[in-house]
Amino acid sequence: MPKKLSYSSAYVLSVLGLCSIMPRIGYSQETEKKGFFLFELEEIKIVGSRNGRRGENESLAPVDVFQASSLYDGGTLSGELGQSLNSLVPSFNLPRQSNSDFADLVRPAQLRGLNPDQVLVLVNGKRRHTTASITSESKLGRGTSPVDLNSIPTSAIERIEILRDGAAAQYGSDAIAGVINVVLKDSAFGGSMTATYGQHSTEFDPTGERVNDGETVLMTSNIGFNLGDKGFLNLSLDYRNRESTNRAGLDEVLFEQQTPANLALQGQQNYRLGDGNMDDYNFAYNSGYRLREDMELYSFGTYSHRVGEGANFFRYPDGSQNVREIYDSGFVPTTDATIDDYSLVFGTKGQTTDKLNWELSVAYGQNNFDWDITNSLNASLGVDSPTSFNVAEYEYSQWTLNTDLSKNIDIGLREPVHFAFGGEYRDESFETTAGDRASYIAGSDTSKEIGVQGGPGLSPQDRVDQRRYAVSVYIDAETELSDKLSMGVAARYEDYSNFGDTYNGKLSARYQFTPALAWRATLSSGFRAPSLSQSFFRGAATSFDENGELEVVQNLPVNHPAALALGAVDLEPEESINYNMGLVGNFDSGFSFAVDFYYIEIEDRIALSENIGGDAVREYLTDLGFPNIAAVRFFTNVADTQTEGVDVVTKYKTDFYNGQLMLSGAYNHSKTEIISLDANPDILDNLGVGEVLIGVEEQNTLVSAAPENKLILSSTWTNEDWTLMARASRFGSVKRVFSFDPDAQQRFGAEWIADLHVQYNLSEQLSFAVGGNNIFDNYPDESQPLLNLSGNLIYDVISPIGVNGAFYYSRVSYDF
Repeated sequence: MPKKLSYSSAYVLSVLGLCSIMPRIGYSQETEKKGFFLFELEEIKIVGSRNGRRGENESLAPVDVFQASSLYDGGTLSGELGQSLNSLVPSFNLPRQSNSDFADLVRPAQLRGLNPDQVLVLVNGKRRHTTASITSESKLGRGTSPVDLNSIPTSAIERIEILRDGAAAQYGSDAIAGVINVVLKDSAFGGSMTATYGQHSTEFDPTGERVNDGETVLMTSNIGFNLGDKGFLNLSLDYRNRESTNRAGLDEVLFEQQTPANLALQGQQNYRLGDGNMDDYNFAYNSGYRLREDMELYSFGTYSHRVGEGANFFRYPDGSQNVREIYDSGFVPTTDATIDDYSLVFGTKGQTTDKLNWELSVAYGQNNFDWDITNSLNASLGVDSPTSFNVAEYEYSQWTLNTDLSKNIDIGLREPVHFAFGGEYRDESFETTAGDRASYIAGSDTSKEIGVQGGPGLSPQDRVDQRRYAVSVYIDAETELSDKLSMGVAARYEDYSNFGDTYNGKLSARYQFTPALAWRATLSSGFRAPSLSQSFFRGAATSFDENGELEVVQNLPVNHPAALALGAVDLEPEESINYNMGLVGNFDSGFSFAVDFYYIEIEDRIALSENIGGDAVREYLTDLGFPNIAAVRFFTNVADTQTEGVDVVTKYKTDFYNGQLMLSGAYNHSKTEIISLDANPDILDNLGVGEVLIGVEEQNTLVSAAPENKLILSSTWTNEDWTLMARASRFGSVKRVFSFDPDAQQRFGAEWIADLHVQYNLSEQLSFAVGGNNIFDNYPDESQPLLNLSGNLIYDVISPIGVNGAFYYSRVSYDF
């Protein structure tokens, strides 16, 4: 049995200093020139290597580095970090989902076709906390608690580093697909301000109208200060307001009761499909202060406040989900969420007289998700029902205590071995709060549905308050064995209080054939600990049953009596093996390329089960004392998968017409297959549920809902006065499968979109820009009649190009 640590032993280990994930990375070359570095040996560190002398082009594993200008000059939507990365990184996928519950408000992103929670996100090299919510109704990223990338202000970012390789041995849980490191600005002087206005302007064929909506205002600011002659403080603030879009089709009212009130809605745009209204305030600071030549204090943090909307399915006038006296013409329940996200890091670092580098830090992160539903009702309460409800509150918090030691040790090789040792103590908690009583109680009208439409609220007995801790230690060594061969090795031991321990390792090698051409390869094992929210999330949502009708489905924790009675068991970590091999070229002509092949095998993947319902299940649960639960789902370790693919990145930089021209091409091909599926628990076989816990819909989510390939072709020309950027992106085909009918599936074809950005510098400080995303107003294939929900959802939200059409913007920037 896996060994489990007591709180006292974990405390002892943390006090002894066995705590860190990696040395702090984040100072820029500009800062080095200003003298804020502690000692001469420190250089910029790139994620994936603790050797400060190894940059992007010399890395042992594939790393992409994007400067802040790439995020601003990318023709992307509304200043969202996630959308910017989607436009820049071919292995990154961020669909703009709608009618997808929490995913309307927190966009889950994928790397190399894997789940959003299989990517580790760092800020200045420190582990970023995840969200408190579960994306239970999304298609891609279903059942995950992703990091909210859009809570980080883009004005605070110096650069983005993306390690496209398994790195659990280096950085711990979640780093199966790779690592995204956000490096914050550290300038001690000057700043910038921008004002951007944009909107969608599109020819919407389903209604035959020209639609202008989705107005977006983005205001950003950044400023740096000297703290005497020994430190800096850099502050950033972004404000973003986005109005809603709607790309729903015209309702045919085919599958509803054919009453006069329902039929009167034919030909109208009753549903909502697109982005909801959203207000974002994102703040960040980064600071450092040199106490003496060999010691520094540092701190950084972020705060995000978001108020946003998401749409649910339309409720028709006549039916068990409505009260005609309240909504005579039907209604669309609206998810209104307030999300507050905090992070705060304090640390100190230095170097001893014998060149031993050391670092100590403490970090805290918290995400609060306050879930309301408005424009709704609890039909069972009849005319006495409220129309606005607080449904639940979810809170996730994370403490980390870190230390790191590193030193160059001469053992007689060509160069000293860069050796690092450290560890981490991490404490996590997940807590939920009950909603309004009217959101979950059963009223007197037994012919109507119970609970608020859009997702019944949490009752007091459904509340959760869970905590766990993890202790880890790592070693990392890297050196050059000859003038051509470099190697690295890393190992990590991690112990969790709720499921036991795990060991992981990584081997890396790079062989320099010529000064311009090199081969690199890595072999690593990895893991991802099940999140607390996956183990203990409790909530309800409205979904379709096997007859295509809406029903309330309960998401139950694995320790809930009803879930246990249906075969739920405690979750175990996912475990992986990663192989990466590639060829890298950097030529004096300005041309460079990288081709990396990868293979990722994951055991015990965690997925949200299909809806477990039907008459036999209802009768069984009623006999057990759960008469109000019609359908159930819970998380389970159910599948083993393999993912194989290739990343190709090419760049060419040259002088051209009194300016500089950068041409780039990037391509990703990634394919996931299910190797094996665990069989259903015996009780579900007896109840006639089926053979496996995840059916065709969830299997589709794992293997074919994300595009298998993506191509990005980009050109940027700059001189003192102008910046011109043009980009064409091709997204491969995706497939959608439903379980209610064998023919309920469709493959949507590959799509191209084009982006354009033009900037003119009016002076050294003032510039003006115009641009657009998807400027040719392309849309995905229309859904076939069996999948378009009576003509309402004419476009499927899994399409990577979105459903909103063209977006155009203008921007004014002032640097000082």
